[in-house]
Amino acid sequence: MADSNPTRKVSERRLSSTNHLDRRHQAMRQPRLRRRQRLAMGSVGVAIFLILAVFAVGYVIAFVLPPRELVVRVNDVKYTRGDLVELVRIKQRGAEFAGESIDSSTNIFESLQTVVENEIIKQSAPSMGITVSDDEIDNRVDAMMRPSEQESLGKSDDQVTRETKERYSTYLNIVQIDETTHRELVRKSMIREKVRTSVGDAVPFVAEQVHLFRLVMSTSGEIDIMNIKFDDAIRGANDPSSYQAAYFEIVREFSEDLPETVRQGGEIGWIARGVIPDYEYSFFDLEPGEISDPVPNVDNKNQIYFFMISDKQKGKELSPSVRDELKNKALVEWVNKQRKAHDVYAVFNSDIYDWIFEQMKISIDTPEPTPDPFQQILGGF
Repeated sequence: MADSNPTRKVSERRLSSTNHLDRRHQAMRQPRLRRRQRLAMGSVGVAIFLILAVFAVGYVIAFVLPPRELVVRVNDVKYTRGDLVELVRIKQRGAEFAGESIDSSTNIFESLQTVVENEIIKQSAPSMGITVSDDEIDNRVDAMMRPSEQESLGKSDDQVTRETKERYSTYLNIVQIDETTHRELVRKSMIREKVRTSVGDAVPFVAEQVHLFRLVMSTSGEIDIMNIKFDDAIRGANDPSSYQAAYFEIVREFSEDLPETVRQGGEIGWIARGVIPDYEYSFFDLEPGEISDPVPNVDNKNQIYFFMISDKQKGKELSPSVRDELKNKALVEWVNKQRKAHDVYAVFNSDIYDWIFEQMKISIDTPEPTPDPFQQILGGF
């Protein structure tokens, strides 16, 4: 039966029209919604990318770039921060393997200096006819790793050879270095020795020397009283033994030096010019029995030195230790002259120093004490 209600028909037509309009509006809104969603997702993606980029840049700056930063270049040979860290580690582990210890606070500076010097020496040595063969390196490694005569007693040659190889393998594992790298370090060391020997031939066997003594006091010590007592003790003395005896008395009473040096009456030993260049200005021209003016300790601003020489000789034979030290200084002077003939770049600042300390896991808050500058000399007498 047909619906004869006109009001219902009108309502249905209105509802149908409204639904049609809603569908049209929804159809028109959907592209805009999709565009908004894409923009939102794009913005999120860009934000994530930027965050990751920041982390990536930070990682590169903190971990990738520093090890690759150039610190030394000698002509075309380059060394980076990473190379320097590795050399410092090798030196430290090698010392541990040998049962020795090194001063971590100076090891980094010394390693940088050694890198520059050894590269200059290596590149300059051929012009002097100096080379090192593979056989020489084999012999040096064998001598370093071979058991001592005491350890080799009762063992066959084959057994000693086997133990030598095992010891070398253990060394490489402990130091964490491959054989090729180690042999190259040995080569540079041997070239350095040969050049040092060649340059050191010019060091004389006889030179002017003074018999040196030292007294250490704090800047707040009883300096005036010490001088008065020394003048009293030295009065009437006219020979080296009398000067030494007088100086021993004030050293025993006033010196704050190392116990062993105090026990020896402050004796340093016979010293030639050039052995202790930082201090020789204050004592080399003294007369026997004369005490020096106060001399600041360059490594400790709270301490001062008083030097005395008991004797001086124009031509005295150099001891092996003093002549060896003069050879080292002659090599350094030779390297400095050779440096002018090479394109050398070397940079070392607090940033690099701190970074290497961090890599080495060394605490800057607990540095090792600065070594006594005279200890190397004291050890030779």
